[in-house]
Amino acid sequence: MRCAKCGLDVPPGTTSCPKCGSVEFERPVVQAKRGPHPMIYAIGALAVIALIALIIVAMGRGKNVTSAPGGVQREDSNITTAPPGKPGPSGIMTAPPGQPGTPEKTPDGVTKPKPPQEVVDYLAFVKQVEAVRCEAIVKSDLDKEAMAEVGDIWSKMLDMSGDAGASDKAPLQGITDKLNRRAAAMLILLKTFDKAPAPPECRQFSGAYRRLLYTETKTLYDVAAGLGNVQAANKDDWLRYEQEMKSKQQDADVVGASNGTLSGDADRALNALVGQYDMQKPFDVSAEKPSGNIMAP
Repeated sequence: MRCAKCGLDVPPGTTSCPKCGSVEFERPVVQAKRGPHPMIYAIGALAVIALIALIIVAMGRGKNVTSAPGGVQREDSNITTAPPGKPGPSGIMTAPPGQPGTPEKTPDGVTKPKPPQEVVDYLAFVKQVEAVRCEAIVKSDLDKEAMAEVGDIWSKMLDMSGDAGASDKAPLQGITDKLNRRAAAMLILLKTFDKAPAPPECRQFSGAYRRLLYTETKTLYDVAAGLGNVQAANKDDWLRYEQEMKSKQQDADVVGASNGTLSGDADRALNALVGQYDMQKPFDVSAEKPSGNIMAP
């Protein structure tokens, strides 16, 4: 439906316009269903993702996000219910960052087939998912800013005795809320991705890309949950949180997401898929920049 005041398209069920605050909406005439392709349902869900992306961009620029959705939904959106990623190869802690590749070249005189339409449709869908992921993870500095705030409070706590005071306690809740909103946005993106079944030709790429999405989402939830258990005036809480973060930095998938290995794996799988057909690579799987990675050492 559409806001009657500013014309913004909003999802059904919205009670107030997120842009102008109006509560009046124009509802479109419902037409008879035509049995859309399953891919349409997944692509339609990106309307919700677009709103989440706007919230993320606003947070990254320091704008007011008090109208953003709340924290984690515990019942059906707990990230721990998602299947875990497959263990990475040994020695990943010292592996160099993955580098985007290029599709394999076809020998002269060999003609590649055109890609099946379902492959084209699926890659077009993942391209939209990747665009939202880039806004949420790759281009944003929210993780860096949040951890800088945590570091400031942490330093004060280690250098003082006694209570840190209310002024040092309040920021922790704000940081946790920001990270929870980011994690919730990524969980919606992950669920949207899962709603579109990958064609047989795309399953290897789909598996590598899902592993990347899942790891980035779970890491955000884990960091927010650990920080939520910290009392600013309790040094023991800070030391426990430090140990938890160091432990997570030993996880192969967490390290792979932070140093570009997982995104590189997904991009190479995409290159291999595209290389089978007479088609241009529709997008690259971007690596998160080290300066904005929440788990970067």
